Amino acid sequence: MHDSATLTGRRAFVATLAAGAFVPARLIAAGDDLGLADKTVQVVVPFTPGTTPDLCARLFSPRLAERSGRTFVVENKPGASGIIGLGAVAKAAPDGHTIAFSTNTALTLPLVYSSVPFDVIDSFTPIAMLGSTNFALCVHPSLGVTTLAQFIEYVRRHPGTVNYGSPGKGTFHHLCMEMLAAQLGLNMVHVPYKGSAGATTDLLAGHIKAMFQPMHVAVPMQQEKRLVILGASRREQDPVYPAIPPLAKAGLPNYDADAWYAVWGPKGMKGEQVARYNDAFNRLLENDDVRGTLLKQGVTPRPMSAQALGDASRAELAKWREVVKAANIMPE
Repeated sequence: MHDSATLTGRRAFVATLAAGAFVPARLIAAGDDLGLADKTVQVVVPFTPGTTPDLCARLFSPRLAERSGRTFVVENKPGASGIIGLGAVAKAAPDGHTIAFSTNTALTLPLVYSSVPFDVIDSFTPIAMLGSTNFALCVHPSLGVTTLAQFIEYVRRHPGTVNYGSPGKGTFHHLCMEMLAAQLGLNMVHVPYKGSAGATTDLLAGHIKAMFQPMHVAVPMQQEKRLVILGASRREQDPVYPAIPPLAKAGLPNYDADAWYAVWGPKGMKGEQVARYNDAFNRLLENDDVRGTLLKQGVTPRPMSAQALGDASRAELAKWREVVKAANIMPE
């Protein structure tokens, strides 16, 4: 999940964060650093500029520089759904001078790709959770349904004919729909695109009938009556969009999924340094400006310990492994 359909609307926002791509060192009070040596910190984003991990990297990097007095350089290393950038981080020295801003979709890489040159759990050190994005199950108005129950009935009456889109095989959008289909025993047709933009365009045109979209992207489209939202993917009620019911309360009690963003380092980072990084990120997530910026981008802050992030990562991999197995998705 990389929200490529929203990149145009984010250009101004990215411009305001551009200074975060190269942050000069600053003198600060002793004891307020991250335990880093006097050299540049490489902040790897394994996706293109303007994606949510990239926005997070450019939001947090200048503030980390202020805390540490070190230079933080954001570097985009996109390619192969994040494999290229994450592979570089996995090979880096575990000294805290290389960190990655990525997503939980990276945990599903070995489920959809047959050749991943690292272990998505054991090759990295979990550092900090940043936040998560709720998704909305959307349908085109021409389908004539306004509730999850009506959608389920429609698909069951038209097995194998309702097509749904995603930015590509194995993306969060794809897996969310496969989880729904598995829990309900629905037969739908997946139409993978190369990115969110084409899929969203075809959804709004009615060429595909359904798709999961980030909530903050979908709601304005519903307000314009260009699509219909049937429910939210996250089990908890969305604090920003309380009028939209979670799918778990609309007929799918076991449904729970959200896209989240976190920071990882290479395997073998020292516990004390991880703790310093984690504390810095958690404190920043309490900052009003940081929280406000994240919420505007559809990201709900979710501070937690590094250990909790590790536990969440393992649970996430196990959850999606079951979905991929049920959907009979074969690695490429």
